Amino acid sequence: MLALVMAVTAIPATAGASPLSLMMRPKRGQDGFTPEEAADRRMPVQEQGRKMVEAGELTAATILFDGAAETQGDPVLYLDGADAYLELATTERDVAAAETAKLRALTAQDILYFHQDPEASNGDYRLVTDSEIPGLLSRAALILDRADTLVDEIEAEQEGLGAPEPAPAKKKGNGRGMRVAGIGMIGLGLAGLGVGAAGLVVGRVNQKKVDDPTVYGTEFDEYDTKGRRGNLIAGVGLAVGGAALATGVTLLILGRRRGAKAGSAPSESSPSSDEPPPPPVAVVPTGRGLALVGRF
Repeated sequence: MLALVMAVTAIPATAGASPLSLMMRPKRGQDGFTPEEAADRRMPVQEQGRKMVEAGELTAATILFDGAAETQGDPVLYLDGADAYLELATTERDVAAAETAKLRALTAQDILYFHQDPEASNGDYRLVTDSEIPGLLSRAALILDRADTLVDEIEAEQEGLGAPEPAPAKKKGNGRGMRVAGIGMIGLGLAGLGVGAAGLVVGRVNQKKVDDPTVYGTEFDEYDTKGRRGNLIAGVGLAVGGAALATGVTLLILGRRRGAKAGSAPSESSPSSDEPPPPPVAVVPTGRGLALVGRF
């Protein structure tokens, strides 16, 4: 059973501030985004996805990478997702999975070429460094070649033309990897939402400063600058946190269903000793922030 309540107060503010150390890092522009920040943002997703692939939870890995790549617009995550789809296509001998891997690689290529064009891209918003682009483009091209080869092999097998025998199907997992990854993504999502909510709350305080008619000159500029930075943090935190939370809940539900089919899902009364219990997610609504209540 799943009960999920989320409320985020819309605070009309053009000003805000955040004490996060993130704002202490160098930026190319006032509202910019650096490759270092993009790498930090994608790292938890990559770690979770790697664990899921190693555990044989390939479908869950593709869901994870797809959701994060679409939310962040990150070409590296699109390539990670393409690799996961290729692994799924190889294991399941699935043409559709190989074709999806090609689509993810092509999307990554488009983003990278856009970054290369100084007239089209925003120099203040960079997800990768210029030196990384050639290597990532080569990686995308390799994925496209591998996918085409794999499609030919699978179609030849299906037509009975004597192609190599399919690799033995791996035993499907009991869903534990999905459940653990889901719990981790829920925690990551709550953290992201907390960052976004904090930016909005602090923004309301600084909005009063900006609206004060006695505040002007350099003091006004200082509050306005903090507001812009706070708005950036709030936007990124809410977007990434919401996507991670939704992905985590989805993975947790899928994992429990797979565990039930495999006959290994822990019961509510006797949880497994080697598996972390479902998170007791409960935040009392305040009417000003966000509230999450869940039972899994």
